[in-house]
Amino acid sequence: MKLSSTPKLTSKLSVFLSYRSVEARFADRLKQYLIHDFIGMVDVFLASDTTSIPAGASWHAKILEGLHRSDLHIVICSSFSVRCPWIHYEAGAAAAHGTPIVPLCHSGLLPHQLPVPLSESEGGIMTDGGSLRRLYDRIASLIGSAVPDVDEYAQQFLTLQTELEELIQSEHNAVERDGKATVDRSPELIKNPRVVCVTSPQFRELGYANQLELVLGAFPESIRHEFVLNSGDLRRILLDEQVDIVHIAAFVCPRGGDLYFTHVGLPLGDSDVEEPDVVSPESLVSLLRKANTRLVVLGASASLVLGAQLLAVANVIAVRDMVSAKAMASWVETFYKTLLKKPLVEAFELATQVSQAPMWLSAQQSYVPSMKLDMSDPPVLMGR
Repeated sequence: MKLSSTPKLTSKLSVFLSYRSVEARFADRLKQYLIHDFIGMVDVFLASDTTSIPAGASWHAKILEGLHRSDLHIVICSSFSVRCPWIHYEAGAAAAHGTPIVPLCHSGLLPHQLPVPLSESEGGIMTDGGSLRRLYDRIASLIGSAVPDVDEYAQQFLTLQTELEELIQSEHNAVERDGKATVDRSPELIKNPRVVCVTSPQFRELGYANQLELVLGAFPESIRHEFVLNSGDLRRILLDEQVDIVHIAAFVCPRGGDLYFTHVGLPLGDSDVEEPDVVSPESLVSLLRKANTRLVVLGASASLVLGAQLLAVANVIAVRDMVSAKAMASWVETFYKTLLKKPLVEAFELATQVSQAPMWLSAQQSYVPSMKLDMSDPPVLMGR
């Protein structure tokens, strides 16, 4: 049922909430408020921008179902989220179903600055009390309830905004640089590099619509690499040996940055396992420091929470939007083969151009290091 002027008394109001993974705290808090304040008469479906989960898995049907049955579509908007194709896909689907759209802006973006078609809807600002009251007025009129008090919410969203702006700015800097920083020293040669690919049983079964093997199989055989499927093996390897590159193709929580080996529910990453197999960002940073890791590739996650902490010990490459299995496989093959001959920046740029995979490169230091691989000695190939 779509919105009308008649209060909706017999069933819950279904709200579909679109957001980027970095904005998950906004989404969580807004969902909490709506469910609590309207005493369970509002049902909120959270839909991440999917950059932290494998493309094409069964979650897609759930998102389409949520879009189809929604009565109101709220989009949390920043200057970066409005560039994401997946956000526009969800908004376009909502518009096609005749579902009203409410854009809520934050971090400096104003409603009149929104791109079409989001600009065609009446939007507001998450940190503005008046905007939140108008949203609550609209929902209350639809379900025939009184309007709950929202006076303190604007300040709480402002606090969240302050906490997130540093992470958002770090992504902005990385995307704007796009690997084109000036190299101020000769290439650092990494002799006979060792690559550890971190994945999980779930991602090997479901990842990229059962095509994760396509990505993992793209690693050149000339580079010594092996696969890790649990935290115990990862800790053992990183504590005992030097690992030059860690390539992560597993679920990373966009909220806390935890790396999951345990099965998680997609698309939100919730787990009902009593003691999940998880590695925290702090633990991973310590392990990478011990292993003298030079580069971490987040090949299936756009968690800025994890990426920002990893920069303390290594350079980071990560996806910044939804990417197909074929594009990621093309990026992996091109990047690692080129890295055998060219510095890191050139390998990154070529792989990104060839594959068209949306990737960003962020340097551990003020410059992007000119890392290069040296395969002068024949490698010992590891089994998969």
